[in-house]
Amino acid sequence: MLIGLGAVLLAVVLAGVWPQTPGGFRSTVETSVQDAVSAVGTARLAGQTALRGRAFGAYESTVLDDARKSVATAISDIVDLQVPDETSRQSRDQVLPLLQDSARLIGDLGTGLDEDDRAGASAAVDGLGTVGEKLTTALEGLR
Repeated sequence: MLIGLGAVLLAVVLAGVWPQTPGGFRSTVETSVQDAVSAVGTARLAGQTALRGRAFGAYESTVLDDARKSVATAISDIVDLQVPDETSRQSRDQVLPLLQDSARLIGDLGTGLDEDDRAGASAAVDGLGTVGEKLTTALEGLR
């Protein structure tokens, strides 16, 4: 039993220090962008619903909190990896600004809704639509 547990712990440690392969990096970027596309779309829909007056504050807050965490995880999953080659660096450099914009816009949407700033919330919803399209295009390029 202890030997099995030791082997599992060793595998986890080695996975953390093992050099990243281009394929593994690409897979992580793809998964992260896919998660962000979903989070951005969900946040946008929640914002649209809230602006129409058809959502509850607790619902909006929970949805935006989940979206924010998902995008933050997507960002950290990418930046935590060593970039193995130039193609991987280009992928990272393409998607990180979009992920950062996503995080900013989700935060702006939350602030706009909390402060009853319809113009600010509406601008964030529009921005989420734009960044969502760009993330979708980036995702298609990764596949």
